[in-house]
Amino acid sequence: MSRKNNTLRKKRLKAAEAFVESWMTSELAYTLITDYSCTLGCKEAETYAGLFRAFKYPNAAESILADHGEACETPHHHEGRGVWTFNLLIGGPYVPPDTSYTIVADGADGAEAEQRATEFLRGKLKEKGMPFTYIDVEEVESGVPGSTALYSWIDIREAA
Repeated sequence: MSRKNNTLRKKRLKAAEAFVESWMTSELAYTLITDYSCTLGCKEAETYAGLFRAFKYPNAAESILADHGEACETPHHHEGRGVWTFNLLIGGPYVPPDTSYTIVADGADGAEAEQRATEFLRGKLKEKGMPFTYIDVEEVESGVPGSTALYSWIDIREAA
């Protein structure tokens, strides 16, 4: 990567961080859209929430998505899908003992969400050159982990 591109990337990251911080300290993230009766499309809401999630404001992100889900004119994107958290233990050649991943997935039911989670993990392991692994579901919980675990899980919920 060139020095110019690296500098531009740092400026953009700093600007995004300043945006999120100013919106959180003024509470605009929670009120602006509802105060002005604005509605976000599904992709816009997911992107907006993703920005806050990336800067360690998962509660704001979940609130944005919940508000969007209530006001969305295409509720088929939001209804009938549950969210589960899976703790998946992996093993096989060249895999350190007790290696596990926590993955949040959605689906019409727990079985569909589990299948999505294990397929996602299998694909990632294959990319890393570890195709011969087994995956055991160690633990399953309904919903999303708490904000204290923000960086210890992978969110593969489908974008609304």
